[in-house]
Amino acid sequence: MIIRRCTPADVDGVYEIEKLSFPHPYPKIFFHHYLTNSFFIAEDGGRIIGYIIADTERNIIVSLAVHPSFRRKGYGTMLMKHVMNHMGGEIILQVRKSNETAIKFYEKMGFKRKGELKGYYMDGEDAIIMVRRKD
Repeated sequence: MIIRRCTPADVDGVYEIEKLSFPHPYPKIFFHHYLTNSFFIAEDGGRIIGYIIADTERNIIVSLAVHPSFRRKGYGTMLMKHVMNHMGGEIILQVRKSNETAIKFYEKMGFKRKGELKGYYMDGEDAIIMVRRKD
């Protein structure tokens, strides 16, 4: 398994993982927009198995997903550690209030709940703001 920068040729594979992972997936153009940011994929045997996007200027984890067939094998942790190596200070992310699995994962990664954003998602669901200090 390797972690490398996402290229335009990888976006279709990333988008497939996005659709399998979220009830309201980002549109494909979203991923093209972030190609110049900290956008990494995990690849195994030529197959994209996960991705992470971070905005290192604002210190925000934008999105993280692992293909359902490869979850709970440590790939999400590896992607998080990889991107956090490119970040410092207070790292921020938002997660759906109902996504207990992701919340537990982020807590395991050292993130703490800092607040909520009411009606943050397009369907009206609230987001939990989580932060982690990295010096």
